[in-house]
Amino acid sequence: MAEISIEDLAEYTFLSNPNFSPEGQYVCFSHHEMDEDENEYVSTLWILKRETEEMYKLTNSGKDSDFVWLNEEEILFTSGRDMGVKEDEEDNEEEKEETKFFKINIHGGEAEHLFTVEKKVSGLERSESGIFGSVWEKIGEESEEEEEDELKEGEDYHELDEIPFWSNERGFSNKKRLHLCQIDIEEGELETLVGGHKNVTDFDILDGKICLVVTEYEDMMEVENYLYEFDLESEELEKLTDEVLRIDRARYIDEGILFEATDMEKMGINTNREFYLYRHRDEDYEILTDMDRSFGNSLLTDVRYGGGELVRVKDNDYYFLITEGYSVGLHKFTPGEDVEPVVEKQGSIDSFDVHDGEIVYVGLREQRPQELYLYDGKEKRLTDFNDLDLEISESEYFEVESENRKVDAWVMKPVSFEEGEEYPTILEIHGCPKCVYGTVHFHQMQILASSGYAVVFSNPSGSSGNGDDFADITGEYGRRDYEDIMNVMDEALERYDFIDEERLGVTGGSYGGFMTNWVIGHTDRFDAAVSFRSISNWISKFATTDIGYYFVEDQIRSDPWDDVDKLWDHSPMKYADEVSTPTLFITSREDYRCWEAEAIQMFTSLKYNGVESKLVLFEGENHNLAREGKPKQRMKRLEKMLEWFDEHLK
Repeated sequence: MAEISIEDLAEYTFLSNPNFSPEGQYVCFSHHEMDEDENEYVSTLWILKRETEEMYKLTNSGKDSDFVWLNEEEILFTSGRDMGVKEDEEDNEEEKEETKFFKINIHGGEAEHLFTVEKKVSGLERSESGIFGSVWEKIGEESEEEEEDELKEGEDYHELDEIPFWSNERGFSNKKRLHLCQIDIEEGELETLVGGHKNVTDFDILDGKICLVVTEYEDMMEVENYLYEFDLESEELEKLTDEVLRIDRARYIDEGILFEATDMEKMGINTNREFYLYRHRDEDYEILTDMDRSFGNSLLTDVRYGGGELVRVKDNDYYFLITEGYSVGLHKFTPGEDVEPVVEKQGSIDSFDVHDGEIVYVGLREQRPQELYLYDGKEKRLTDFNDLDLEISESEYFEVESENRKVDAWVMKPVSFEEGEEYPTILEIHGCPKCVYGTVHFHQMQILASSGYAVVFSNPSGSSGNGDDFADITGEYGRRDYEDIMNVMDEALERYDFIDEERLGVTGGSYGGFMTNWVIGHTDRFDAAVSFRSISNWISKFATTDIGYYFVEDQIRSDPWDDVDKLWDHSPMKYADEVSTPTLFITSREDYRCWEAEAIQMFTSLKYNGVESKLVLFEGENHNLAREGKPKQRMKRLEKMLEWFDEHLK
């Protein structure tokens, strides 16, 4: 059995978006692999026949993505395939703003190209009323052709007059919104139903009605949004809620519209959501639950690619995911009844579908990367795409008492572990902060373990899975969370004699990058640090990043005019003159969530103060480099991390 290597990342299979056919005889899902030579991902659609559990590849272009079932035998999907037409080299230099629609029969035959629209369409949904999706459009987009000798906005220059003016993954987003559209596959046309300044983040369709979650803004996007309903026959749009809420998802059920929302009163935008119900007969809504549990999947790993549904409604039951402790399970809720667990097992459910009591899902179990599972009273693994013959380090759980708080923590031994030996050890700090580490496969940690390092990681204050009180660090970033992380390191040193106290490293990304920057300014116990996509200065974070202006005010509880000293007090850069730890900063040029200026400031500050440091900037990548970046860039990122730790800890 071979030790895991950085290059083994190219051997993983990533799965997403499982969907039952209308009658439940088949399941279609997306299958993704890395093509290291072309430095891209190969995405195809696969079919599972439920009766025999036979499985086969349906499409072959390697560029097939979003899909919906048209009937029991046909699928509509979007694809980036070139259809045999060789495009000009100039056209290939940058991605076109277009979506190609295809239809294919699952029993054989070539995919049929139906039409192409010159816009980005995603989130396809099919109902008896038709096929709908989200389209990324510019407000008041002009149809007239530009003169050839004119400079073109968006290519030659950018005119910005609102915030946010850019967005991680989408790039410059000034005056652009996600609009609701209807797709006519017979005519090959796309019609925008809800547009203008309205940004549609979620929708559901039933009997000629569409419920929508909408943020409408000019000049500045606010954190609250509203529930609307669109009538397909009258084409009228009605606003259903007026209260200040942050709504995530909305679905039709028998009693009306069930939606997930929070009033943000306890800990701002990170406050746990509850279920609300809008009843048409009352023209009002009420809150149904008081669960204080983390909706959705906030379990971190770097072996996912692609998305899928996180909620489903079947027979008036609302199926949804909850992050509880350090696992993600499937639950269901029916108004008037208690929330009921459906699939509870250590690990993660990443996306799922439900049909006649059966549940199909993409899951992470133990140290195995993603596979497809079926649950019909008991769990059954259906695939073995990631049956890799690699030597894995198992994580050992330990609990830490930190200032009267119980913190979940783990240690991983080096793969080459021998009793009586001491090993350099890396402290990993997760991002968000309202996310969690768990026991699922994490390639970066396995690389460290196979390279001779012990790894310590935990879920300190601020993490998901243990209620709002535990997660609430608003106004206290770098305080209670730092205490927990240091107490975890202390406990690990006391428990495990194989950890070499003289060779300690620390690393983390996003919020974990912030905490890495914070740690090295508050202790000299670490001999090396690697800070990924970090935050160093809450003042610049406020004014330059896509979410900064509202996230900073909401989470640090200040802005540059209310109390600039508070922002500076919580900024790692303030303490950069106290740093002695050699530090590597890694970030992406198009990371507008934690913009490159954050890493540059901290790097410059350490250099100015005579601390050994290095900065690595990745071109063409964004905040999701570690999870969805180009294959070679992802591997180079790990290579640079390992080089730095090896140089300073070995």
